[in-house]
Amino acid sequence: MNILSQLEEPNVSLLAGTALAVLAVGGLTMRSTKSKNAPAKPRKIHKPLTTLPILGNSLDAIRTAERFHDWLLEESLRVKHEPWSFKIIGEEETLILTSPEMIEEVTSAQFEKFIKGRYQIDLTSSFFGMGVVSADGERWYHQRKTVVRFFSAKVLDAFMRHSVNKNIHRVYSIMDDTVAKNDSIDLKRMFHDFTVETFAEMGLGVELNCLGAEKVHPFQEGLEAAGKVVSLRFRRPEWAWKLQSWLNFGEEAVLTSNMKTVRKWLHEVVAQAVQSCIDKKKSGETTSQVGKSIIELFMDHSEDDLAGLSQEDLAEFVLTLIVGARDTTADALTWFFHLLGKHPEVEKKIREEMATQLGDVVNDKDVYLTTEHTKHLVYMEAALKEAMRMYPPIPFTFREAAEDAVICGDIFIRKGQKVVIPQYTLARSPIHWGPDADQFRPERWIDPETGRVKQESAYKFFNFSAGPRMCAGMSLAYLELRLLTANLLKRYRFEMDPNNDGSYDMAVTLYMHHPLMAKPIPLQ
Repeated sequence: MNILSQLEEPNVSLLAGTALAVLAVGGLTMRSTKSKNAPAKPRKIHKPLTTLPILGNSLDAIRTAERFHDWLLEESLRVKHEPWSFKIIGEEETLILTSPEMIEEVTSAQFEKFIKGRYQIDLTSSFFGMGVVSADGERWYHQRKTVVRFFSAKVLDAFMRHSVNKNIHRVYSIMDDTVAKNDSIDLKRMFHDFTVETFAEMGLGVELNCLGAEKVHPFQEGLEAAGKVVSLRFRRPEWAWKLQSWLNFGEEAVLTSNMKTVRKWLHEVVAQAVQSCIDKKKSGETTSQVGKSIIELFMDHSEDDLAGLSQEDLAEFVLTLIVGARDTTADALTWFFHLLGKHPEVEKKIREEMATQLGDVVNDKDVYLTTEHTKHLVYMEAALKEAMRMYPPIPFTFREAAEDAVICGDIFIRKGQKVVIPQYTLARSPIHWGPDADQFRPERWIDPETGRVKQESAYKFFNFSAGPRMCAGMSLAYLELRLLTANLLKRYRFEMDPNNDGSYDMAVTLYMHHPLMAKPIPLQ
């Protein structure tokens, strides 16, 4: 898209100039790690061998800009998953934690001590707003409580199934048109269109008509452009992007402009949906339980139930839902089908399982597979989890120490220090997943004794986070993954573009760099 071409990667002059700017305004301030709470013998915190005086790892950030997740992996393997840190000039030191024990301490055992923090809120609030993703403290607690109530509602689950069913049949039409033209389709684009269509309908009760559209919806285009800018913020000195934002130029101007478009459209739709609910109540009209969106569920609750959630909060919540669910689910599907193209033996086993477990249903093109069918597809479930292990949709998680803390008995973390949990690194660790951790092997997820899918610790398989901030929409995400995968593989096989090298973009999610071009071949 043209709008994305406006974005520029950070360059050497920007970060090298940072050193001069910081020194010019008073020099670098060094914070002491001494604290009365520090252990007598704190564990060593390793640093990259390329760490430089003053510049720290600023040049590493430039050098690895397009493969940052792999750099984190390489450094973690070098120090055998002991804690290590890196520093960008002008920023606080960032601590990297890559063991399940450390992750459990940060996300559960000492949850109150590790918050989103000012740094991350500043980075993401212009994108997510102050919804449940960005909030801390009481605001987070009340919003989380409401979110969990919404996601646990049976009516929302029913609406999701109804919406997925409808949109899968739209996908069938797109695939059949592509087959008739003997053409290829970009599965990455289709998966993103599918998920934004489904979750926008679930959240707002509106159809964006993204699937099969020649032109990208302005709401969706704005989110993509804005998300790329937010990802750049994570790799730039805070003062640099804040200065850009204040002056409203460069990438930050792109972010501001696009989020203005996104929020204007979103607030108009939310206001219309709320007013429609009010009008329905006044007239005595009711909505079927299958057709209730989050907006309608919101309007059904009392003010006490909603714990102070305003219409503005509702808009932020719906935005969080759409942004989070759209990208993470679509990226998971994209990497899964990419891996199937590289591993035809896995696709063959999935089809064999479908034939064995589902019988004649597999050969009837008019039968839509439901959750009653997919619950029998153990190997397919294992393959989906294995793809998400290797390519976690959220590649790393940030926290900030709200106070001095000691984890695992001897790892001291000072107040204000940034902590990163890199899911991409955790997932590819031979220490945690065995010597073949870098291999796509769904069998690792199947218990040889029970034949069922293993339930790994959330601190090891960290894709949906863990502890009090565990993803509230996990069940709905899995529902969509299973249904779309099973129904696509039931009707088509795909000849994948062999030129796709599987590289990723540095974005908020693990976004595939190239289009995932595929030629659909009907099976019936």
